[in-house]
Formats: sequence, structure tokens, C-alpha cells
Amino acid sequence: MKLDIIVPHYKEPWETCCYLFNSISMQRGVPFQDIRVILVNDGDEVVLDGEVFKGYPYRVEYYVKEHGGVSAARNYGLDMSDADYVMFCDADDGYLSNYALHLVFSAMHEGFDFLMSNFVEETQDANGNQIIVNHDKDLTFMHGKVYNRRFLTDHNIRFDPSLTIHEDGYFNNVAFLVAKNEGKTKYISTPFYLWMWNDNSVVRSNREDFVLKTYGHVMAARIATCADIGSRGYMDEYEANVLMTVLNSFYDFQKPAWLEPKNRKYFLQAEKEFKRFFDKFKKVFYNSTNMKVAQYAKTARETASANGLLMEVTDIRSWIKHIEYEVKP
Repeated sequence: MKLDIIVPHYKEPWETCCYLFNSISMQRGVPFQDIRVILVNDGDEVVLDGEVFKGYPYRVEYYVKEHGGVSAARNYGLDMSDADYVMFCDADDGYLSNYALHLVFSAMHEGFDFLMSNFVEETQDANGNQIIVNHDKDLTFMHGKVYNRRFLTDHNIRFDPSLTIHEDGYFNNVAFLVAKNEGKTKYISTPFYLWMWNDNSVVRSNREDFVLKTYGHVMAARIATCADIGSRGYMDEYEANVLMTVLNSFYDFQKPAWLEPKNRKYFLQAEKEFKRFFDKFKKVFYNSTNMKVAQYAKTARETASANGLLMEVTDIRSWIKHIEYEVKP
């Protein structure tokens, strides 16, 4: 069984990338001859010196392409792969332990189309203290996921090149859904991926602020996800994704930080971006039964409450009416 680790690379210096490469070389109980890293330079003018790859016990292939964004870079790496399984890693991350890939290879020998594990995130609390957060069964990020390459190819599951932010959620939701219906999914409770802290990351330093300011990208990813699921004929899941997008957005727009006067401009723009989603899928929402809407509203409310973001200043029907009739495109 062969594994390709596909890594998009854009402006990360080798001092940042080497942790990932070193953490792979420190793995125990794995066949290094069956591991290859496909590093894709997405149009960065600074090309890494091939000498830095020498001495590792696994193969490294370095490709340089025109700049097209992280989705295009991952698709390029996928096209270059001929392995049985692939996983996508960010250049500034690494593996959590020396037995991380041992877990992956053990699962590969059992067989799966989509593997998901917990993963660990280095982050900071409100006081700037570094803390560790465990993510369980999270489809939002690429971290801790492994895919059967032929399964992806046979079902034409690829990254949407138009999505350069929040692209992970689109890819994972589609891959997981297709695998659940037409393949085999696998879950590992032991985390093996480490999402490392990066001082230069806008996403990490103020995630809520980042989500608000990039809400157009969030909605573009949700539009792509719902459209893809619908086109594949998974109508129950299609309805569920539309309802959860609407109801999660209902609570998004009531987050205290979003309602601060300094964010008013971004808030109004985010409403327009959500309206774009709602205009495409409002028939699904209106055709859903009150019982089904209430079911998903309960889930969305519990999630908002668990994240400490629950502040209901209006009701869902009034908010929908506001979006549909008062928010201008």
C-alpha cells in the first residue's frame, strides 16, 4: 500500500516547512519506500533548493506551477499521484507523534475510501496563552483525513479551483457523503495530525473576525457543496445541508462580536453574501416541514451554545423575512 502526502507550498520558508518533513522522517513502524511527499509550489517566485530534501528516508517530488490558489495546487498534486491513498497536509503543520503514520498504514491495510481522525490544534486563549484543542469528527478542515485515491478519481471528487478560502469543507463534505453512500468510511479516535500555531496566520489570530470578513467565501463554499450534493442525487442530504447552512447562519449573525459597531460594514456585506445563498436554495427551505426545520434548528442552537456564541435577538422567521425582503443584493 502506497501513500502520497500532498503539500501545497506558497511563500513558506524552508525553516517553516522542515518540521513537517522531519516529523515524517521520525515515524516508526512504517515502510518509507511506500511514502512519497508531493510538494507543489503554487507560483512562488522563491523556489526551494532541492538539496534540502536530500537525506530523508522517503521520496520527495517537487513541482512548480503557475499561481492558482490552494485548491488548484492540491488538484495538481492529486493529478501527479498514483498511490493507493492520499492525504493533504499544510506546509506549516506536522504529525503529532512518531506513530502517527503507523495508525494510517494500519487503517490502509484494512481498507477505506474516506478516513477521518481527531486532530490537535495549537491555538491561543483570549489572554494570548497557548492552549491545545482537540477536534473530533470535524469536516471543516483537511487535517486528519486520508482518502482512497481511486475512489476520488472514480467519483470525480476534486477541489473547486474557484474556492481559495474555506475550500476544505466543500471537499470533505462531498467526499464523506459519497463514501458513506457508495463506499466505506473509517474513523480513528486517536489524533495523528498537529495543526501548528502560526503567528502570521490571520485565520488563527482572530478566527471570528476572519469568518465575518470572508463570509462571501463561506457562502461560496456552501453553495458549491449544496449544488454538488444535489447534482449527485442525495436529496435527503441536500435538504439537510441547505437547512443547516440557513440555521447556522442565523446564529452567526447574532454573534456578539459581529454586532459590534466597528464590524457594521462587514456585517452588512455578509448579509448580502448569505442572501446570495438563500436566493439559490430558498425553495428547499420553504418546502421543508416545520418539524424538520425545528430538528435542525435544535442542532444549530446547541452548537452555538456549546461555542459560547448564543445570543438570540430575533426569531428565525423574522430573520429570514429580513434577509429576503430588506437586504438588497
